[in-house]
Amino acid sequence: MQDLIESSTLTKKIKSLCINAGFSAVGVSKAEIITDESDYFLTWLSEGRNAGMEWLKTTYHQRINPFKIFPEVKSIISLAYIYNTPFKHKEQKNIPKISKHAWGNVDYHKVIKRILKELCIKINFLVKNQTNKTITTVYFVDTAPIMEKYWAIKSGVGWRGKNTIVINPQFGSFFFIGTIFLNLELEYDTAIDNICNECDICLKSCPTGALYNEYKLDANRCISYHTIENKNEIPDDINLHNWIYGCDICQNVCPYNNVKKTIYSQNKDFNPKNKFFNKSKDLYLNVTEEEFHNEFSNSPLSRLKFQNWIRNLRRI
Repeated sequence: MQDLIESSTLTKKIKSLCINAGFSAVGVSKAEIITDESDYFLTWLSEGRNAGMEWLKTTYHQRINPFKIFPEVKSIISLAYIYNTPFKHKEQKNIPKISKHAWGNVDYHKVIKRILKELCIKINFLVKNQTNKTITTVYFVDTAPIMEKYWAIKSGVGWRGKNTIVINPQFGSFFFIGTIFLNLELEYDTAIDNICNECDICLKSCPTGALYNEYKLDANRCISYHTIENKNEIPDDINLHNWIYGCDICQNVCPYNNVKKTIYSQNKDFNPKNKFFNKSKDLYLNVTEEEFHNEFSNSPLSRLKFQNWIRNLRRI
């Protein structure tokens, strides 16, 4: 009983550190091999729904087994960091659109990793001070072969929307997911109810049919895939609907992202670059390769490469 009380107290203190670090939600899961979604994931891969993202296939066994990433892991902390801002795209034909997560001057990976690094130092110090134990923490943001969304859902940070994106009932889905593995048993959270209910506005709003069924996404039809990950020519039948980097349509229409008291990020790094926000297609096309590198070298857009920046612009 005493061990349970100590675990509960320690977990609450760790969560407090997470919130103080700027995260808006935190949940903890027991580390285990994923079995309830592994078959679906394998089927999804076998059907070729991953399009050209072959790394999803080659890292399948790592993704369903966190012990292959960190053999001693006992607990997985999932964290939500809001990037939503009050700015909006102009709905004009000559205005290219960029996904909200890439509006800012910095790459969110660098921002969140820096915060997670400092947070892990504080967690390690707290545990050492409270229990006299030395633990190991490993943190991830979006690039490691782990199922971030699965663990976020399992820990109650949100539920899986019909657009496959994690939705939090208080602040919607415009948030990054940070994940911490640690070799310490904590008090574990439980999943929350999925309350999409009969709503399917996200499915109906997807212009390419990428959301081909509830909770199912075909990357071959996805605007985000083709404008970011696809390194080849975009198929003729994929209309980008003015999106040149990512796509927020299925999130923009979600009722949980359209509440009266929307919660916005306190981090100004995610505010759009005025020089390249709501500007004309002609202005974008006149950007030289040197200007592109100078302007976007520290932002997510750097992943796009200049030639695909031009490719995408010419498709809208």
